[in-house]
Amino acid sequence: MFEAAWSVFGGVADRLEQARALPGAAYVDPEVFAGEVRQVMHAGWAPVARVSDLAKPGDYRSVDLAGAPLVAVHDASGTIQVLSRACRHRGMPVVEGSGNAKAFTCPYHLWRYGLDGRLAAAPAMDGSEVFDRADCALPKVATELWGGWVFANVDGRAPPLAPRLAPLAERLAAVDPASLVSAGFLEFDSPWNWKLMVENFLESYHHIGPHAQTLQLTNPGLGTYESLGSEAFTVLENPPVDDSQAPFSVAAAFPLTLMSFVEDGSRTGVWYEMDRIRADGFLLRIHLLAPPDVARDGAFAEGMKGLVNAVHLEDIAACAGAQSGMASPLYEPGPLSRLEAPLWRFHRHLRACFGN
Repeated sequence: MFEAAWSVFGGVADRLEQARALPGAAYVDPEVFAGEVRQVMHAGWAPVARVSDLAKPGDYRSVDLAGAPLVAVHDASGTIQVLSRACRHRGMPVVEGSGNAKAFTCPYHLWRYGLDGRLAAAPAMDGSEVFDRADCALPKVATELWGGWVFANVDGRAPPLAPRLAPLAERLAAVDPASLVSAGFLEFDSPWNWKLMVENFLESYHHIGPHAQTLQLTNPGLGTYESLGSEAFTVLENPPVDDSQAPFSVAAAFPLTLMSFVEDGSRTGVWYEMDRIRADGFLLRIHLLAPPDVARDGAFAEGMKGLVNAVHLEDIAACAGAQSGMASPLYEPGPLSRLEAPLWRFHRHLRACFGN
C-alpha cells in the first residue's frame, strides 16, 4: 500500500557510517507524502499549541495538521484537549485562528458546539429521521501534555509520548521548557518539503556555508555533535567558539517537534512549528520561548526576533536550493557526515513508521 514510501525509506542504513541522504523522490513524490500523512504525521504525536497560550477556560488555538483541521482548547472543566474542528454537518471548520470563546459556531449553517465538542444547537433539523444530537459531537483527538506543549495524535493509536522522551526531558531539565511562555513569533511561507526543514534544523554542519557570517562565528559547525538520540528524538550540541559565547542545543521529538535552547542560564529558545503541511510546502511559525518575566520585556522580544529572522533568511536560500536539486533527474543521494547523525536518526524514525 505504501510501496513508494518504502522504496525511499526502506534503504535507510542500520549504522551511521553507512548512511546516505534520502533519494529525491522522498521530497517530490506525492505518493510518498500521502504515505507520510497517514503513517508519520497522523500516526505520531505532533505539537499543536503551547500550554501557556491556553491559560484560561475558553482559550483556543486552531491548526491544520497535514489536512486534519484541529483546535486545542481549554474547556470549561479546566481540561486542555484537542478536537476536530470539521463540523459534523458538512465539514466546514467551526473555528479559525486563536482567541477565547464560550462555544464554537459553524459559520455555514450555525451548528453550535460546546468547548467539550458536544453539539449544543442545530437549526431546522427537526424533520430529519437520522439526526441524533448525541452522535454529532466533534471528535476528540488523543491529547498529551509534555514540555509545555499540547500534543495531538490524530489516529489515536500512538503509544504514550512521555516515556519515550524521558531521556530528552532529563537532558532539558535545566532549561525546563514547560516553564517557558511565548514571546512572539515570526511566520514564513515555506515552499519546500517538510523533511528538508527538519533536516536543516537538525544539523549544524551547514554553519560553515549559509551561516558563515553568523552562527559559524559563535558556534562553529565542525565542533557540533549528537549527544543523545533514538528513533523517537535527537539532541545536537553546539559548543561555543570560546567562553565569550554561549552553547546552545538543538533537539527534535520526531516527527515534527523542533526546538532549540540557549544554555547560558537565560533559558530562552525557539519552537519551529510547521502548520498546513502539504506535499510541496508548509507555513512555518518560529515561536520565541522565554521565562515569563523575560517574555514581557518588549525590547528583548524585538531583539530576539531580529536575530532569529536573520538566521532563518539564510536558511531559506538553503532549503529552497535543496528542494530544486531534489527534483532533478540527475540527483543521487550522497553519504551523510558524522555531523549529520540527527538526520540519520530522523530517517530511522521514518523507516520505522513504515514497518521496519
